[in-house]
Amino acid sequence: MEDINKSTSWEIDGELWLHCPVCGKNVRDYDICDHCHWQNTGETNIDGGPNKMTLAEAKEAYAKGLKIE
Repeated sequence: MEDINKSTSWEIDGELWLHCPVCGKNVRDYDICDHCHWQNTGETNIDGGPNKMTLAEAKEAYAKGLKIE
């Protein structure tokens, strides 16, 4: 299983890319993950914002195969 807690980021054509904090797939910084649909805001476990779940709740849901909201 891949490590979804990687903090590595890289730049491609002037855009910053990183690993989604929920599923670990490659995603542009502050973009919505095409795989799990988490919107990376740079915040960790806050209520509100574009995501209905906290990051911890989203990680737990993803691990169980549930929809990320």
